[in-house]
Amino acid sequence: MRIDKRLTGRGLAAAFLSCGVLAGLVACGSSQAQVSLPKKSRAQLVKDAPAPPSTRQIVITAYEGYWRATNQAVDSRDPKTARSLLAAFVPGSAVGGLVSGMQELWRQNENAFGAPVFHIVSVKLTGPKTAAVHDCIDLSQTGFQNRKTGEIVGGIGQSHDYLITTLANEHGRWLVTGAIPVVQACKY
Repeated sequence: MRIDKRLTGRGLAAAFLSCGVLAGLVACGSSQAQVSLPKKSRAQLVKDAPAPPSTRQIVITAYEGYWRATNQAVDSRDPKTARSLLAAFVPGSAVGGLVSGMQELWRQNENAFGAPVFHIVSVKLTGPKTAAVHDCIDLSQTGFQNRKTGEIVGGIGQSHDYLITTLANEHGRWLVTGAIPVVQACKY
């Protein structure tokens, strides 16, 4: 078998060229590239920011927060903690009366159980700094129980209570100022 010297020379040259390219690729992969990324423009960051919540959403959050805070305050069994929890959801003038009522529950060794199920029908702004939440609230699984026995000693409502709760905006916070049960059929 005879080998053409021209092919051997070309093959050898191709092999060296391939080794050179391969060595270059290996060298490129082993060092860190110095690449600068484009900067994001400020306008792009602002555009991606979420929209602020609506007044309706803020009022609903305050209304639902009031119910959670009330349960937490009752379960705290501590007047100072209860005052602190309630202060974020009711006017300062109402806190003392609510805590006094809770102290009676504590004397009877009761705590809260359950949580309301909200079925908010509407939120109406009744003035520049007042609102009313119309809720067909389900309070059937909410009430008080004896801490020692677990026995349910009182519920606070039915499964379809139509409740209008008023709120006022004081110093930038929506606070629950009252609740009126309404004799009206709930539809949801």
